[in-house]
Amino acid sequence: MATPHIDPGEIAALKRLAAGIMNVQGNRFIKDLLRSKNIRIGNNKEEFKVNLEGAIDAGQITSADVAQWLNSVEGWGNQHVYLFNISTTLRKELTEPKIHQRVIDSGLAPLWEADTTFAFPDQPTLTSISYIDSILRIVWHESSPGWVRAPEKDIPPKDEGLDVFEYRAYRKVERRAITRFEAHVKPGIAGLFIADPIEGDEHQKAIIEAKRVIALLTNLKALEKGEMDIGSISRNLDQKNVPKNNLAPAVKTQRSRLSSGAAYVEFAANSSGKAYWEEPAIQDVRKSVRAEQLQAFQGAEGVFIFQETKEGLDRPLRVQLYGKDNRIRLWAQMEAFEVWNILTQLSQYQ
Repeated sequence: MATPHIDPGEIAALKRLAAGIMNVQGNRFIKDLLRSKNIRIGNNKEEFKVNLEGAIDAGQITSADVAQWLNSVEGWGNQHVYLFNISTTLRKELTEPKIHQRVIDSGLAPLWEADTTFAFPDQPTLTSISYIDSILRIVWHESSPGWVRAPEKDIPPKDEGLDVFEYRAYRKVERRAITRFEAHVKPGIAGLFIADPIEGDEHQKAIIEAKRVIALLTNLKALEKGEMDIGSISRNLDQKNVPKNNLAPAVKTQRSRLSSGAAYVEFAANSSGKAYWEEPAIQDVRKSVRAEQLQAFQGAEGVFIFQETKEGLDRPLRVQLYGKDNRIRLWAQMEAFEVWNILTQLSQYQ
């Protein structure tokens, strides 16, 4: 079978993009792409890179393949999330014909289902709006290039006058920072995902920009009215995952701070991988607090470790909840299905 002709510019762009993703994502994400195309994986990231670039050269992996892969792994996890319930009123607004028409009316038609594979704008830029399988997706991209060591390009030490200089090489890799809003209409959950750090102005600017665009497409006030109370979720998640009858809970609470008025109580484990209730004495104290007593408290802050499940997660994942500003912090790089698995679980503790 003849090798398909691929534009050299596309090949180069795909390689740059893949290098950036490999630098940010863990090995598991690269392996998933290669495995899905029946391409030899290798034993380490360097071999993954060689095999991936070879597959791109041979046309075994195309821009369409990379686009599909990026949608599932790029910009998921290691971010801040704001969660919303989709009300019955808002659900009626979130239909494909209505959203598409508002996209057109707002002058955003070129962004409808736009391909963002090679979008690397210098500033945060709205790049795509789509409505597929009852999910509204709005995506912003920003180029965020990085540098990785390339020791094979180092220049050996050399004399220059009375001094000796050594030059160490770094290779530029393409990275992207992503802000996204997704409304999953059928289960009734929406999320605003912000990669910018909470410190500084960029985080709030991203929220303001996201809400500006959302307001063009649907009822922003109805969305904001349905913002989930993360303080209550943190409190309930902690309470319902204290061990009972020697059954291991699905979620470990590493730290839980419960506040009431100007005071608070806190339960915490010294180890980031353990639950505070794994210490028998602490568990006894925690069990002495009855569920009805907790109604006077809010979950000011909590750190939770979601465990492996038969239906969803295949590894423990750490999540931090901030009740004061209704914010969720996802710490690990994840895939889309992992993020939505956790967010769906959290929504069940309202």
